[in-house]
Amino acid sequence: MNTIRALCIGERFAFDTLYEHLSRQMHATRMRNVILLKPDEGMRAFLFDYGVCVLFQYDYESEKRLVDQLLKYTVNPLGTFVEEDLEYRRSGSEGIRIRNDMIEVDDLSELTCLSLGHALAQSTKLAFFESSIEETIKKTKYIPEALARKGTISLSRNKLARERGRVYLEKSHIILQFNLLDTPEFIWEYPELEQYYLALSRYLEITPRATVLKYRLEVIQELLEMMADEQKHSHSSMLEWIIIILIASEIVLFFGK
Repeated sequence: MNTIRALCIGERFAFDTLYEHLSRQMHATRMRNVILLKPDEGMRAFLFDYGVCVLFQYDYESEKRLVDQLLKYTVNPLGTFVEEDLEYRRSGSEGIRIRNDMIEVDDLSELTCLSLGHALAQSTKLAFFESSIEETIKKTKYIPEALARKGTISLSRNKLARERGRVYLEKSHIILQFNLLDTPEFIWEYPELEQYYLALSRYLEITPRATVLKYRLEVIQELLEMMADEQKHSHSSMLEWIIIILIASEIVLFFGK
């Protein structure tokens, strides 16, 4: 049995600087947004620019040494890493089969492992976003509850703007920046490897999970936008009352004179 282990350790890597550092320390190869390391026979590490590393057959000590290096070049490192583990072995039959977190594959070449690594890295980054959105839902849960109970809620315009910005940032990371819904460009260059990537991607349910996550973000965003509209309405009403009071004051002063 061989192990594949994926770790999301931060928001992203300082990629160019990291590659320059690793190329001086060990044999490192760069393929678009991925750095490949082969420190020993059978061991492989794929470092993705969005803060995820996928390790093939790394033991505990080797993993710790590598992660300690990566943390020096990680933007916004996580206090607790997001981890995913699978096992794999060479199969006598053609193609790939996945069952009970066991990958049986007919080819264990470097490029095949990279195609599997892409799917597992996307899934691990997605798991980080799922955890982050769960925290956002917990933090904003009181808003609809207070609205249903009181019909109003006291939330400053500044705090509401920050929450809306944070939700939009999460959404842009998922949809625009990290391409979690897209097939990696690497697969387009090597179409013969698409079956391996798609098989693991379907097994890890990347597309359905990302779609559900997008819908959850949209619900939170709609709630915060509704609150913003309510604040605008309240502010407009307050201005109208101020104008009415000023006009009434002028009329009273006029008749008083």
